[in-house]
Amino acid sequence: MKQLLSFLTIMLLLISCRDDDFGGNGANLQPTSFRVEVKYDSNYGSLHAKNATVVLTNNNSGDTYTQTSDANGFANFESVIPGTYKVTVAKKMLASEFNTTFGYSAPVSEISFNGIQENATINVNVQTTFIELKGARIGDLLIKQISYSGSNAIQGAGFRDQFIELYNNSNEVIYADGLYIAQLYGKVNTATNNSYSQANGQYDWSKSIGMTLGSAANTDYVYADYVIRIPGNGSQYPIFPGESMVIAQTGINHKAPLVDNTGSPITVQNPGLTVDLSTSDFEVYLGNFNLSVGEPVYKFDIQNPAVKDMEIAYWGRPGYSNGNNDLIFDTLGRDSFVIFRTDKFSLLPNYADPSFAAITSSTKFYVQIPNSTIIDGVELQHYNPNSQRPKMLNASIDASSVACDASFNSQAVIRKTKEEITLPNGSKRKVLEDTNNSANDFVKQTANPRGFQQ
Repeated sequence: MKQLLSFLTIMLLLISCRDDDFGGNGANLQPTSFRVEVKYDSNYGSLHAKNATVVLTNNNSGDTYTQTSDANGFANFESVIPGTYKVTVAKKMLASEFNTTFGYSAPVSEISFNGIQENATINVNVQTTFIELKGARIGDLLIKQISYSGSNAIQGAGFRDQFIELYNNSNEVIYADGLYIAQLYGKVNTATNNSYSQANGQYDWSKSIGMTLGSAANTDYVYADYVIRIPGNGSQYPIFPGESMVIAQTGINHKAPLVDNTGSPITVQNPGLTVDLSTSDFEVYLGNFNLSVGEPVYKFDIQNPAVKDMEIAYWGRPGYSNGNNDLIFDTLGRDSFVIFRTDKFSLLPNYADPSFAAITSSTKFYVQIPNSTIIDGVELQHYNPNSQRPKMLNASIDASSVACDASFNSQAVIRKTKEEITLPNGSKRKVLEDTNNSANDFVKQTANPRGFQQ
């Protein structure tokens, strides 16, 4: 009898906890109505946005609900299971509608607006929220492909075959000289039970030691632990319209056997799982940098003399190295990346992780990059829906995120092809999707340097 009573007590406690998650009583487990109010931001007069697509995504189950905002800017959902949701809003507007809506000419033929709210609670006590739409950045140089998941650690190349690819989506030559590529830093969990997190779980950088910017530290900047730079005098490295530039972690043919920097031979058991990066435009070789700070050359950081080296722009505050001895992407997908330009990189400040109350020998510092300098950005995400991390990028840079299916599965995320146009000389050029919403702009597929959506 005691065992039965204990079992019943435990079951009642579990049921009680589950009800509390949804608002405090069993009735809250029933579907409820929910309304999302959608407005453009103050740059566009704070007008209500009609015909915007609003998507609710349940953080636990992945279930989605989709509605379109009405003429008054409201999206009404009649029946939503209570829970915690990500709310995303997207709106594409042609130049004619832009002119009619805002009263002046659009800068381009089509503009995308995006908005997002993470960890929105929906239950009988919380039945409405507000989303502000921001105009997407307009840029012709894009991050086209990020190969971060790696290939099988035994039969493939592990993480050695990672690369990032840029693409000229315009009809004019773009010179890549001086372009910066940053691997961003942020919290990888959504816990908010501390004094240094924002409501969405991301670091509250206004709490960093020495920070004086207030909330702008979170809204107007991103923070990077590693930054690389394309060399050149301004006209050495052109990217022609419809062409790519590949930056490899290690610019070698990863399908072929190799000898690492310790003299040990490595054989790739299944070359089909990995890629040939020996024709990359650049590679990230840290050997000389490591030696300059008293660290050994990493055994897998093999320099290919035929591939140009990227410049190492930031690897932590001098004396407080951020740790990695090679450019290594997180194979779980917890990174974000931006490309940006600035003539004042050496003047950008760096700040400690906001969780540090005092500076010690183990403190790491992250360079602060103004959003105004960013040309393009991509938010990656953990492939496991139950291990999602908070966003690092403002919705105007990337309103959502994208992920591969797993680690070490040979996948990359690659931009969708929007259209293929015929040029006056009869040749064809692909135009890639660019709405500043990675969930819409990218697909996941087998890594393919200079390749396109399959």
